[in-house]
Amino acid sequence: MSVEKQNITVWYGRLEDAEVFPDLQYWQGQSDAAKFTAAWDMVVEAHALKGEDLSESRLQRSVASFQRRER
Repeated sequence: MSVEKQNITVWYGRLEDAEVFPDLQYWQGQSDAAKFTAAWDMVVEAHALKGEDLSESRLQRSVASFQRRER
């Protein structure tokens, strides 16, 4: 059995005194695969919290049409 060790940073203080993007440097140092994995984990967790079936998830689709008006 392997155990993955994680470094966790905890900050205490007033919200007004917090950095605007406290984890920006951390995420800039991560690979694209690590960022994608973290984003997908959030999608899975959000579906679980809502009680939704993950197999029903999909990307939002939008259709737009642009036409030039004649003056």
